[in-house]
Amino acid sequence: MGDSAESRPASRGSRFVILFPGRTGSSWLVSALDGHPRIDVRGEILVAQTPDAQRRLVEERLGNPPAPGESRGFKTKLKDVADLDALRAAIGTEVAVVHMVRRDLLRLAISTINARRLHRRTGRWNRADGVRALPPLDVEIDVLLATIDECATAVATLADYIGSLAAPVLEVDYAEVVHDPEGLLRRVQQHVGVAPRPLSSGVLKNTGTDLREAVVDFDRLTRDLAGSRWNRLLEDLDPAEEAPPSG
Repeated sequence: MGDSAESRPASRGSRFVILFPGRTGSSWLVSALDGHPRIDVRGEILVAQTPDAQRRLVEERLGNPPAPGESRGFKTKLKDVADLDALRAAIGTEVAVVHMVRRDLLRLAISTINARRLHRRTGRWNRADGVRALPPLDVEIDVLLATIDECATAVATLADYIGSLAAPVLEVDYAEVVHDPEGLLRRVQQHVGVAPRPLSSGVLKNTGTDLREAVVDFDRLTRDLAGSRWNRLLEDLDPAEEAPPSG
């Protein structure tokens, strides 16, 4: 949708917004982009802000472009935006949009539950160096099903909103974080209008890619899931989210 960053006028800098449902790699991405000297990126600045405060923050981030060769942006979930029409208008046709997606709803739900567990224990939503990985998740089927419902709604709502935008959109699949982080970061840098350089992120995965190791008694959970309204997710497990072979 729209033109790439490379076709935008070079006489001014770029602006961008990262739109995402939770647990799709947005914190990993922001941490990496923050290491670029020509990128001014913020996290979820709209959370718990009044509508007036949100308007001011969006204008500061997406209003007048920065200097040539520089880029400025932030990330947000739709549920934290008070006025989605106003955000769409602020994005317009020139603000670059990064759309974070994760196709494996089962892993997305398990990661969401794990993030909440990590937050209860540490006050953090993501692991960083020095923060231990959580022990395997022991989750009841009703909690898992409710979380899948929640994640599916967030994913579908964001897809509809993305489809309503006239701006250039770059879709970033979570599997790329697992398999090709360098290529992903290069594409994102180009999309937001800066010269790419090697970047790295300080955010680590909360949940391992092998669900048999990440979840207590995964066989029991799959039996329960097979008899539920979300039984198709057992067939929809995304092999692209499995860790790449070592070596």
